Amino acid sequence: MNNAKIVKETKLIMNVTLIAGIVLLATGILFTQMDIHLISNNKALIALSLLPLSMALVYFLKLSSIKKSPHKMRSILIKENDERLVAIKNEADAKTFKVIQGALFLTYFGYTFIVPEDIFKGAGWWILIILLLTSLFLPGMFRSAIGKADFNGDSEH
Repeated sequence: MNNAKIVKETKLIMNVTLIAGIVLLATGILFTQMDIHLISNNKALIALSLLPLSMALVYFLKLSSIKKSPHKMRSILIKENDERLVAIKNEADAKTFKVIQGALFLTYFGYTFIVPEDIFKGAGWWILIILLLTSLFLPGMFRSAIGKADFNGDSEH
């Protein structure tokens, strides 16, 4: 278990989410103050900033816990990095993705049949079809990229 690697990764995620949250918050406040309507409701940008800011807070608390008492965090760090537990988590994530992909598929078909006048016209229809197609094609693309990376990594040894 490499604590320095975990701390570095936690700091990176914390900083990226903090920057994203601040940018969204500042953009929302600036657009509201200047009465610029890039989207219909600028409060949506402010609301969206809560997610990355909350994630940054969680990673800050994790980092603080690691630095304050690393011996107490040891079991948590082992759970996050043990290969067997990571494999189980990845399998659960894959099954969850398949369930969500199925729900997205059913939502797309339901929306298409319930609101046929929106086909090729409505933003909701286009968003659903793009998400559905992305969910179908990206896993194969990621498998291919990971396979190439593994092949290149194996050939260097």
